[in-house]
Amino acid sequence: MKGVCGKLLEIDVSTGKTKNITISDEMVEKYLGGRGLGARLLFDTVPVNTDPLSPENVLIFLTGPLTATMVPGSSKFVVITKSPLTHGWCDSYSSGRISVELKKAGYDGMVIRGKSNHPCYLRIDSNRVELREANLIWGRDSFETEKMLRESEAKHPIGVSSIGPAGERLCRFACINSDLYRQAGRGGVGAVMGSKNLKAIVVKAKKEVDLHDRKRLIELNRENYQRAKKSVVAQARMKYGTPLTLNITHTGGILPTKNFQFGTWEKALKKIDSVGVYKSTISHKACLSCFTHCGMITRVSEGKYKGIGLEGPEYETLGMFGSNQLIDDLPVIIQANILCDKLGLDTISTGNVIGFMMECFERELISSKETDDLDIRFGDSETSLRAIEMIAYRQGFGDILAEGVKAVSERIGKDSGRFAMHVKGMEFPAYEPRGAFGSALSYAVSPRGACHRRAWPPAKEILGNYPPYTVEGKAEMVKCLYDENCILHSFLVCDMPAKFIPLSQDDYSKYFEAVTGGPISKDDFQIIADRIETLIRMFNVREGFTRKDDTLPYRTLHEPLPDGPAKGQFIGEENLNRMLDEYYELRGWDRLGIPKKETLKKYQL
Repeated sequence: MKGVCGKLLEIDVSTGKTKNITISDEMVEKYLGGRGLGARLLFDTVPVNTDPLSPENVLIFLTGPLTATMVPGSSKFVVITKSPLTHGWCDSYSSGRISVELKKAGYDGMVIRGKSNHPCYLRIDSNRVELREANLIWGRDSFETEKMLRESEAKHPIGVSSIGPAGERLCRFACINSDLYRQAGRGGVGAVMGSKNLKAIVVKAKKEVDLHDRKRLIELNRENYQRAKKSVVAQARMKYGTPLTLNITHTGGILPTKNFQFGTWEKALKKIDSVGVYKSTISHKACLSCFTHCGMITRVSEGKYKGIGLEGPEYETLGMFGSNQLIDDLPVIIQANILCDKLGLDTISTGNVIGFMMECFERELISSKETDDLDIRFGDSETSLRAIEMIAYRQGFGDILAEGVKAVSERIGKDSGRFAMHVKGMEFPAYEPRGAFGSALSYAVSPRGACHRRAWPPAKEILGNYPPYTVEGKAEMVKCLYDENCILHSFLVCDMPAKFIPLSQDDYSKYFEAVTGGPISKDDFQIIADRIETLIRMFNVREGFTRKDDTLPYRTLHEPLPDGPAKGQFIGEENLNRMLDEYYELRGWDRLGIPKKETLKKYQL
C-alpha cells in the first residue's frame, strides 16, 4: 500500500533499545491509522490498571495514511496514552513538521516505553535513532528548548516536539509543544512524556513519501482549492480563524461565562471575539500541506504587553481565559496563552481550573490562608497569570491545582464538586452544554473526558436546523458526528478543510485512493468507525469505566441557565439517561455501556 511506511519505531528509553513493529496492509484497512491504529496498540500494549505515570505506560505518536502528502490538513499527528488526568483513554491531536519528518524517515509512528534514568531527548533521522543527554535543555521552557534544538541541527528543517516545566513536574494536564504554537494539549500527554524523563523528540529526513498517483492528488487539490475560494464559510474562517466561534457560541447562548454560570457575555463582543482578535492580527498562516490558512498571527500594539505576539489565540483559549474568568482584555489573554505554551500547559484545563478557583473564592469556600496567598477573583487578570506559573512549577497551592479540577474540588469539599466542570476528570472545553443538549451527550460519552474534538454539535444545534433544547434525535446526531470525526482523526487530517470547504467522505475516498492505490467506500468508513469507537470503549471498560462515568456535573444536570436564548434550560438526569440509552443501543452496547458479544464479533474484536 503506497503512502504507508508499514512500520512503527519502538523505543525503550530505559535501555535505549529500539525495534521495528510491522504494520500490515490489513491493519491499515481495519484501523486506517491515527486514532484507529492507536486504539489497537494501546489496548494490546498497556497492562490493565497501569499507573499512567509509571514506566509501564506507553506514549504513542502516530501519523495517518494521508500524512506528508498534498492532502489538505495532512500534517497532523496524534499522541495516544493512558491519561494521568482521567486514568482512561487519551488521544491528543496536534500538527507540525514532526509528523511529516517522521513519515519521511520511514515510520508511521513510534511507541515509547520505559523511563530513562536521566533527562534525555530522542533524535531520529533516516539512518539512525539515538537517545541523547538533555541536561542543557531540561528545566527550560518549550520555546527555549525548540530554539536550542533547531540551532543544533544547523539549517536543515527538522520536526521538534517538547515539554515544558509543567511536563517535567508531572502536571496532570501538561501538553506537548510542536512548532512553538501547536500543542497536543488535552489529557496530560506532556506529563506522561515527563514521567519518562523525555524532554524532546527531534526528527529529520530527506526521503519523500511514495505516492500512488501524484498527478491525481494535484488535480484534486486544484478542484478543492476552487471550492474553498467559493465557500463563504471557508473564506470567513480563513479571515477570522477559530475566534469566529466565539460569536457563534455567544449568539447561541453557549459561551462559558463565570465558570459556566452563564452562557453569554456582552463584554466579549468586539474585544475578544473575531473582531477583537482580527484587529490585532498582522498576518495569517497555514499548516504544512494546507491551503486553508486559518492561523492568526497576532501582536499587541500598545499597553503593558506591547510587542508580545503568537500564532493564536484560538477560540478555546479566548473562552476559558476570557469569558469564563470575566477577563475582556485581549493582551492579557495573549500573555496567558504564551505562558501556557512556554510552560507546557493545556490552556483549556488551566483556564477551567482557574475559573473554578475564582468561584470558590467568590463563594467563600476557601481563603488565601489556605492557598499560599493566592486570592483569585473573577476579572483578576494579574492573579490569573500568576496562577499559571504556580501550576506549571507546582509552587504552593499550584501543586494542588496541577492535579486538575476534580482533585481540587475533592480537596476543598463543601459541595464545590457541584460546579467543578469536568467529565471523567477532564475539564470542560469552551461550550456550555445546557444550551445545546447534543453537546451534553457528546461530553458525557466521550472516552477521554469532556471533549470538543469528538463532535461539534453547535454545527447542527446552533447553525443548523436541529432544535437545541431537546433530547429527540440527539443520540443519532452525536453518533454520526463522532463517526465522521473518527475517520478524519484516523486518516489524520484537520477538521478545518473537512468542515469548512467542506470535504465529504467521497472526497477523502478519492484522496485515499490517489495516495495508497486502494479503494475505500462509505460502507467501509462506517464499519471502521464503529470498530474503533467500540475498541476504545473496551479499553475504558477494562480500566473500570461504566455508565456511571458517562455523566455531567451537578450544575449542568440541575441548575437552569439564567441568561441568553437558553434561559431556564438544564439537562436533567432523566434526559441524560434517555440519550445514553439510545446512544448505547445505536453502538451495540448494553445498558451499562459495555459492548455486547455480538457487537465484538461483528467488528472482529
